[in-house]
Amino acid sequence: MIQGVTAKELPNDPATHHESGGRSASEASRAALAAGARAMSAINRSQTATSVVRAAREHLPGGPKKDLFRPEAESTQRLNALLDRVVGDDRTVTRELGSLATATWQAFLSRRDHDYLPPQPVTILFTDLVSFSTWALHRSDDDIVRLLDAVNRTTREVVHRHGGVVIKTMGDGAMAAFDGDEAIEATFETIEAVGTIDVADDYRPVLRAGLHTGTPRRVKGDLIGVDVNIAARVAEAASGGEVLASETVFTIADRTRYQLRPRRFKAKGAPTKLHVYSVRPLY
Repeated sequence: MIQGVTAKELPNDPATHHESGGRSASEASRAALAAGARAMSAINRSQTATSVVRAAREHLPGGPKKDLFRPEAESTQRLNALLDRVVGDDRTVTRELGSLATATWQAFLSRRDHDYLPPQPVTILFTDLVSFSTWALHRSDDDIVRLLDAVNRTTREVVHRHGGVVIKTMGDGAMAAFDGDEAIEATFETIEAVGTIDVADDYRPVLRAGLHTGTPRRVKGDLIGVDVNIAARVAEAASGGEVLASETVFTIADRTRYQLRPRRFKAKGAPTKLHVYSVRPLY
């Protein structure tokens, strides 16, 4: 009977048992976490582990041993600065893993824009055929394609021979770039060579051309920037068989090798005080 049960005969209080066991489990958990933290800290500061991660980082794409131009350098520097604030600049595994993540991101951006090149002085050439649109209105597609193929092939051959590259063709025109001083000679040779093409009975191709030197950006195999627009405007102002060159061209080319005749020039998107010359080699 309940009245006959003494305190000693009562079962253990569950609440008391849970509280006691809970303290033991909590203490054990804290001890295990502390031990794990000490182990992780030891690994993090291990010179051997740090060296392994550093070696992996340096040899993976985007690592410091890769001689890559990085258009994303500014954002990468910001990431590295943030990493320094978060984990410090001590050589630890955590620090090296962070640097590895940054390098991987850098490599991804570099590969995504692998054609991106740093700005450097290049001379940009634009050409187009005089009166081509009028002639093409009354010709078949086969006649038009035959003529343009011949003009583009000839242009590429001459440009490449002078160390340039044709960036793209645009209907009856082309855009090329030179990093040397042969742009003017290449342009005149192109005009002369195209003028000898005889694939149309009633049309003899005549090019006009414009040159401008600047520092455009090359992205995905194309050139972009204000200097490209200026070169196109200079070309639009030329007459058939004429080569116009802005004054900037002679920061690379030797002006004493050419006959220069000043031309009045004004075009939307071009500097108002840009000097432009009709150019001929002195040979």
